[in-house]
Amino acid sequence: MKTAALLLFSMAAISCAQDRKVEPRPPEARQEKKRLESVTWDLKAHKLIWVVQRGSEKGGEFVPNASDRYEISPDDAVMAVSGEKRGFTQEEASSLHKLLDTLSLYCAESVIWWDQGEGVPVDGSTPPRKNSPKVPDPGPNKQRVEHAPASPAPPPDLLVAQSRVR
Repeated sequence: MKTAALLLFSMAAISCAQDRKVEPRPPEARQEKKRLESVTWDLKAHKLIWVVQRGSEKGGEFVPNASDRYEISPDDAVMAVSGEKRGFTQEEASSLHKLLDTLSLYCAESVIWWDQGEGVPVDGSTPPRKNSPKVPDPGPNKQRVEHAPASPAPPPDLLVAQSRVR
């Protein structure tokens, strides 16, 4: 029985195997490096766009010589590069929507955080806002413990910044 199962498994593996032609790349292609230049989540067009620079490394520094623009439309489950479009699964599109919704919400909440004067200025040039709560210095032998208050609901104008939640 074990021999028959092993033979069946081997035959299935052999029948599914594909011959791949591996073509040697020219020397300049082997030296080519890629670097992510920018990422943009365009809420108006509802597209994720990023630019990848192509180039080489010279003297320990990346030197770009070209770039490619990638674009994903999660609503259509389509990715496009250089005029070519390819579809992907609805499950992947849904996962991407969740990720981008989280990013959009984080951005909106960060605006609220900033506008409320939260945080400590790091360059000393901007004093804390008047509505920032003053926390007394606990002294040299005590540790200050701060609890973050519950986040207020974002104002309606910031809710527009969020992408559609599915």
